[in-house]
Amino acid sequence: MKTPLDTEAPARRRRWLRPVVIALSVLLVLALGGLGAAGWYFSGEVINVTHEDDPYGLTVAAADGATVTLPLTDDTERPGTWGLQWEGGQAVLGDVLASDDATVTRAIETVLVGDLAAGTKARIDKWTFGEDPKTGLGLDYEDVQVPADLGDMPAWFVPGASDTWVITVHGRNAAPAETLRGMGLYAASGHPVLAVTYRNDEGAPKAPNGMHSLGAHESEDLIAAVDYALANGAQSVILHGWSMGGAVVATAYRHLDDPSVVKGLVFDSPVMDWNSTLDMQAADRDVIDPITWAAKRIVEFRADIDFDDLDQRNFAADFDLPVLLFVDTADKTVDHTATLDFASMLDPAQTTVMETASGHCASWNEDPAAYAATLESYLAAL
Repeated sequence: MKTPLDTEAPARRRRWLRPVVIALSVLLVLALGGLGAAGWYFSGEVINVTHEDDPYGLTVAAADGATVTLPLTDDTERPGTWGLQWEGGQAVLGDVLASDDATVTRAIETVLVGDLAAGTKARIDKWTFGEDPKTGLGLDYEDVQVPADLGDMPAWFVPGASDTWVITVHGRNAAPAETLRGMGLYAASGHPVLAVTYRNDEGAPKAPNGMHSLGAHESEDLIAAVDYALANGAQSVILHGWSMGGAVVATAYRHLDDPSVVKGLVFDSPVMDWNSTLDMQAADRDVIDPITWAAKRIVEFRADIDFDDLDQRNFAADFDLPVLLFVDTADKTVDHTATLDFASMLDPAQTTVMETASGHCASWNEDPAAYAATLESYLAAL
């Protein structure tokens, strides 16, 4: 027979333990919920589609047709060749001529369109050449439509004498104007150029889920562009991708029915591995590892992709053709070390790497002449 003493202590222990278990359970739910919410937010930063322009954050201090004086910033004092864009106008800027604690004066190589005067609100434009091939480069072009599974994808076509077309592929949330820096070089070499769009671009059909797939499904639209080129006179193609466009190019090449139609691949600050790129971006934002891990899993779920399939190093053996890589070691957007890893896995006799240190997709801007010489040498070897 149990006495009150025999039964009371276990009961008290149970009464004491229950609120502790409940509290721990609530904390776990809140922690997981917070982790999931933070991961969801960070995943949106990766796959959400936006086409907002940067603000005109600079005020021109002086301009005389040959030079322009701007506020001193990291962008305005950076060496190389850059665009200056304002409402209704575009100029190409050259060397830094003078600077002080507040301003920098640069040479104006050319004003492509518009009038530049003191007081004008402007911004530095990495793409440099404005909105289209005619305005920026003096190249005649056609607006064409590339049939794809989701519908017609708008593209620019610049004609040329060669039967090897170059297909240029811009990066995430960008536009074909990003590829103008390469387009002029290809046109000068006689190559027809097809500057494409893909799903979710302005003027192009939306993806079924309305989100980026980081090159996985956009590659289907590039494959359609290759088919379009071959159906319209091309005997072979060269694919040139900037940033996420590099992921599109690499993934499309791997999934072509006949990859032998691709004569060469050119990558400019490409995303060769999204895992390490997102790790780098998360670290730059002081995002803790559990949130980064959760965000990557959520990205894979929401965008219906597999990051392992977008790590091009896993498929380096498939790239048995001449490859040119422009790698910027100061890249704060994409993990350039994955690109160097990828390059090291390729046949050295077929691989060319040019390194710069001016930021994401800024290899041309740092030294246009060196960029052109490297690309021309690569094309000649093909």
